[in-house]
Amino acid sequence: MTFTPIMFARHSHIEVPDSNLLQINTNNVVIDFSGTEAIPFLTTILGLDLNKLTASGLGVKGTLDGDLNSNYSFALYYFSATAFRFVLHGDGAAQLQALISEQQLRYDIEFVMRTDLATLTLSGEQAFDALVDAFKLTPGLRLSDTNSCYGAQSGEVFITAIDKQSTQYFQLVAKLPELEKWQTYLKQRGFAMSLAEVA
Repeated sequence: MTFTPIMFARHSHIEVPDSNLLQINTNNVVIDFSGTEAIPFLTTILGLDLNKLTASGLGVKGTLDGDLNSNYSFALYYFSATAFRFVLHGDGAAQLQALISEQQLRYDIEFVMRTDLATLTLSGEQAFDALVDAFKLTPGLRLSDTNSCYGAQSGEVFITAIDKQSTQYFQLVAKLPELEKWQTYLKQRGFAMSLAEVA
């Protein structure tokens, strides 16, 4: 049997909160985006520089309103030249959905609103090590650009590393019953629930 490592990443040179916290993100939406003209749409219409997205899982932060910290900012993860995943606030998702729908006659693109998926954000000194241990990840990558992000699939969970206002956060994306299982697991390992919307 061949072992295939699941690589994972975190950012270099950004803050890591002291407290180990969890947050259910009820306002986050996941959109799977695809098409033979996905890259021309993303570079021309959204103005994204995708040159650094050379391997599956690499991602970039973007925005629909010029502010990377607003409800219209997003994380875009690269799976292949024709398949991507957006994770963003519901306000931005509505605007992005309208933009994609408007451009579908011009570009060969499709999207699926993943209403079956939810997100759980975690942060803190133990967050990275807890994820590496729980999901059997290989911690081999460092992200030097704060506008970069990274995602890896482990079983039923898509795990991401993202910078928000120069602070390291991680998100778990999965169906709600699966997220609840991991929420319980992380709470048993000392992560406290937070009421603030963090990412």
